[in-house]
Amino acid sequence: MKLKKQTERRGTQLGGKIILEDNRPAGILALDRLNLVAKPGDRIGLFGPNGSGKSTALRVLGGIYPPTAGHIEVNGKVSAMFSLNLGVNQEATGLENIELKGILHGLRREEIRELVPEIVDFSELGDYIHLPVKTYSSGMKMRLLFSIASAFRPDILLLDEWVSTGDKRFRRKVAQRMETILDQTPIVIVASHDHRRISSWANKIIQMKRGHAQMLDPVAFSEWQAWKEWKRGKKNRKKKKALQDS
Repeated sequence: MKLKKQTERRGTQLGGKIILEDNRPAGILALDRLNLVAKPGDRIGLFGPNGSGKSTALRVLGGIYPPTAGHIEVNGKVSAMFSLNLGVNQEATGLENIELKGILHGLRREEIRELVPEIVDFSELGDYIHLPVKTYSSGMKMRLLFSIASAFRPDILLLDEWVSTGDKRFRRKVAQRMETILDQTPIVIVASHDHRRISSWANKIIQMKRGHAQMLDPVAFSEWQAWKEWKRGKKNRKKKKALQDS
């Protein structure tokens, strides 16, 4: 019983509910009775502390994790712009990996070939596109993977935090492309800790806590976050003044 109480107390602070077997931790209930309906035009922001279930929810929606209960119904093509390394063959060339990733996304070879010039041009890899990915630096690899992932036009886009990669100039290109994708994609679901971006962008906000989801009013959410920042700033100003007076 003592272990159970301590476990539950820790679980309320971080992560999902820990499942006990024979009074020992045996697993985690990452999502608990999550109900989510999304329709075209929805811009959904998942907000919550580490371990609250945001990323798990995205992975279930993206088909990476199968649900252990309930069911999922998805109408349309889904693109998960996270875990970009999934399906990458280090021995294959950049060009060959474009084809591999395209096949994973359910595209025909003719469709993939049409996208190749755009992907190669955006990545700026030049002749490196003909070399094995294992010869790439981490930055070059991320250029390729983002260029591939952002070339596909899904009906539903899943994002785990906002995408940013490469040097300063390339990050600007990424930001511009992401704006275009977000405008053109019918349904977008983003998990993030950045409450400012969520407040300015989402028309639906879901707060995640221990695997549970609570729908929040976007305006109330923005006002609540602004109040928290003001309160935090006031506390910091008091500390600074106390240090100056001491």
